[in-house]
Amino acid sequence: MNVTDAAYNVVHDYPGGADSLGPRVSKAGTTLSHEVSRTGTAKLGLETAVAITVLSGDQRILDAFAAQCGRFTLPLPEVLQEGGDNVLARLGDMLREQSDVVHAVTKASADGVYTPNERKQIGYEVGQLIATATALMRALDAPHLPAEQQGGAA
Repeated sequence: MNVTDAAYNVVHDYPGGADSLGPRVSKAGTTLSHEVSRTGTAKLGLETAVAITVLSGDQRILDAFAAQCGRFTLPLPEVLQEGGDNVLARLGDMLREQSDVVHAVTKASADGVYTPNERKQIGYEVGQLIATATALMRALDAPHLPAEQQGGAA
């Protein structure tokens, strides 16, 4: 799906459609409807696309944009949003995610064929592993950042 189709579908699938979503992104419903349709000269701006994605919770615009650029998106795991700094807890999180990657790959390789859904699941698990490894490094670095920022070694 391309970005324009994704935007059209997100807006029109939103409860109440463009008439309901438009005012939430500071636009008249008809204006928003024109911006996401392929007719006329109105165009959907990036800031409005972000607002639509955030308000609707629908990631299709983001995913279509990433796909057109040869990329894909992964949701941030809750561990990055918690901000905890317990090193051992973060290490445990990372090891759990590592085992989830091993499990997903092992399960998918049972028949020797990696289906699109299996590759998507493996990609998700790898993303979770990367995120928890990042959280571990943040927890390790946290006690040292104030001293290092002041020019000292911690």
